[in-house]
Amino acid sequence: MIPDQTLHAFPRPRACDDTPVSCRHRPDNALRIILADDHPVVLTGAKMTLCAQPGSAFRIVALAHNADELITHLQNTPCDLLISDYSMPDGRFPDGLALMGYLQRHFSHIPLMVMTVLRNPSLLQALLNIGVRGLFDKRSPMTELKSAVRTVIKGRRHLCPTIAEILQARNVPSSCTAMPSMKLSERELEVVRLFVQGLSGRQIAAQLNRSEKTISRQKRTAMDKLGLGHDGGLVEFARVSGLG
Repeated sequence: MIPDQTLHAFPRPRACDDTPVSCRHRPDNALRIILADDHPVVLTGAKMTLCAQPGSAFRIVALAHNADELITHLQNTPCDLLISDYSMPDGRFPDGLALMGYLQRHFSHIPLMVMTVLRNPSLLQALLNIGVRGLFDKRSPMTELKSAVRTVIKGRRHLCPTIAEILQARNVPSSCTAMPSMKLSERELEVVRLFVQGLSGRQIAAQLNRSEKTISRQKRTAMDKLGLGHDGGLVEFARVSGLG
């Protein structure tokens, strides 16, 4: 069971959300892209990279600075590709895995590429597991973004070399279907499992015969290991890793 605050954090999708939007580049039109990032310099750099030259094959149809703006744009602006930051905390709605999972469930017809500085192999694998088409390392030269977009639009998965190396170094094949939870101890995994079922800290403490303080610390440690700053991300992690 997902906590009520997470269920109500995102808006209910509108009826038009399921209207198919072509993800193929049409010869007579530029590829329509929505960019989302909470850093204006990143938005500017990505836009200039993709659209600087006259007659560019790409067109930026909307810019979003947080999850609130992004969802509004997706509901109202047709596009062929979404390029989004992973972490955009300045909004009413959760970011991170919770946001990416929401996008994949309600806007699955739009290919999603994530720009990120993440180095956590479990989170990177989680993004692939939920259907993200491309992972672009923000530390990579922005000039590589064009080739990444072309790969994704052709229906293929794109991983920046640095991200591919991170996954390979931890023996996490990019094509695997289950996200590893090996970074978390058994005690931390059990706390996460009970938390996403809707139990309070006091209830979990009683069930596991630990103090509330211990439960709170183990939950925070688990979130720190996973690089999560919001309970919604923890719920999404549990869902894709089979803990929920």
